[in-house]
Parts: sequence; structure tokens; C-alpha cells
Amino acid sequence: MGIDVVDLDHAAVRVSDLDAALEFYHELLGMDIRDRERFERGEVPYVAVVAGGRHIHLVPTNEPIDVASDHLCLLLRSSEMETEAEIEALIDELQDAGVTVEDGEPYKRYGAYGRDWAVYVRDPDGRRVELKLH
Repeated sequence: MGIDVVDLDHAAVRVSDLDAALEFYHELLGMDIRDRERFERGEVPYVAVVAGGRHIHLVPTNEPIDVASDHLCLLLRSSEMETEAEIEALIDELQDAGVTVEDGEPYKRYGAYGRDWAVYVRDPDGRRVELKLH
């Protein structure tokens, strides 16, 4: 085949409450919002949040969502060499905002850019979101 997969364009996830999802991904995590006006005009079935050049399409639904096996990993950049204190501060901030942090977090995990501190949290629908510093 003459075509190569070179990057990720977007991922789509269903959400039960778009406002709560935007509060988590945009307000708490600081991800930019795209396509809200197009969504409100009925042109697209999602509102996107942006991580680097990649988008996560938040697709509102009234149907039940099974997130038991879902997992997103968001890469967080740090200018620090030792990021444990930074991830601990992030955990405190998220817990203060009512975000569920899984037990036993954080710890170092491997990812596309090597091994560094990461924490599993839950978005408003209960989906696992790994926040990985690097």
C-alpha cells in the first residue's frame, strides 16, 4: 500500500453532558475549543477540544455510554526535569475541583515519549483519562 499512517487527526468520544465535558477538558485542563459555532448551527455533531494539533471530538448523546474500556492519554509538557511535584500539584487542583483521581496515583508510566509521571483521572462521564507529564 502506498499510504502510511503518520499521525493522529482526531478521536471522537460520546459525552452525556457537553457543558460538563467542556468544563473538564477546557476549563480544568486548558484545552482550546474548536467548532462550537458550527455545532450550534447544526453543521457538525461535536465540539472539539485541542491537544497540540490533535482534536478530541466531544459528541453529545442521550444514549447510555459504556466507558468501561475507554482510555484517553493526554500529554502534558513540563519545563521541569523532575515532574513529581508538578503532578502532585495538578492532582490537588483537580481534586479540589471535584475530579475523581484513581487510587494509588500518580506513578511513572511508559508512553510514546518515554517514562514519566502520570495520573489516571475520570472525566464527567467516568471515562479514564491519563494525564502524562513529559
